[in-house]
Amino acid sequence: MIEPLQLAQKPTPIHTISEIIPNIKIQLKRDDLTGLLNSGNKVRKLEYLLADAKNRKCDCIITAGAIQSNHVRTTLFTCAAMGIKSAAVLCGDSPQVLEGNLFLDSLFGAEIFILPKAEYDKMKDGFVQELAAKYRKQGYKPYLIPTGGSNGVGALGYLEAMQEMSQYIKMSAVDAIFCAVGSGGTYAGLLMGKYMNGIETPLYGILVDETVEYFIAKIKRIIEEASTILNRKFNIAENDIKLIDGYIGPGYGIPYPAEIESIKQLALKGIILDPVYTGKAFYGMIKEREKLNYHNPLFIHTGGIFSLFAYKEVFSPPHQGG
Repeated sequence: MIEPLQLAQKPTPIHTISEIIPNIKIQLKRDDLTGLLNSGNKVRKLEYLLADAKNRKCDCIITAGAIQSNHVRTTLFTCAAMGIKSAAVLCGDSPQVLEGNLFLDSLFGAEIFILPKAEYDKMKDGFVQELAAKYRKQGYKPYLIPTGGSNGVGALGYLEAMQEMSQYIKMSAVDAIFCAVGSGGTYAGLLMGKYMNGIETPLYGILVDETVEYFIAKIKRIIEEASTILNRKFNIAENDIKLIDGYIGPGYGIPYPAEIESIKQLALKGIILDPVYTGKAFYGMIKEREKLNYHNPLFIHTGGIFSLFAYKEVFSPPHQGG
């Protein structure tokens, strides 16, 4: 078993908001409050991933993700704070102005490589391997962290998070749990934690990328990896993996009007969602209310505030006084 590093502010609180759905109170697990520059769900995964890297005597971290990746920002920040060399391979077009997470990434002293999407999709893995080989020649021992920190090691962070919530879920009679699914590790960890803690409440993952079939296969693979690490079997059936499609919109990282309205609505209650993950997932949860007939939902707020600053143009400007 991997002994995690202590990087996040935990336990995170659970807050309740009303008036979003008539006669329904929505509970939010505030994992957007795990830290400042290491806020969100990614730091829980890094507690295990960087502990594993440390155990393996690695001194260089390489990861990858979208150009506004919360995971990359959190990883590069944490490595800077720990004095560890880091590098990231990002997918997207090089902007003229650095904004959001990419601006923060640029401050942390990491080597950053930006590949256009077609090139990234085709050669990202090879690029990462070549980068690792380069660092080995320089005398480093690199440790590779996948997109979103989503593998069997990283998922242990959300197995622990479900343990943190388990008594609350049972005592408060939560009847539906929701989270965004963008790389699969958070959902896989929550599902394992649900199984280990005897929680009967259904866990719904709302897709912000890819397809249901893609994520069922990936989540099963992550759980198998975690099973090996923990030396225990998870008897999780495929129909226990409850994924909801239909809220991705035009594509990953592309917000749409109904999602933007959800973000604005929550902001009036002092809750900031992001346009890539939590905005789509929260909107999806609201739209699925009648179909799922829940009465006491819990939404896992996985953070992402800094990416919001890269999407200023999709939000209408405030009215000018005069």
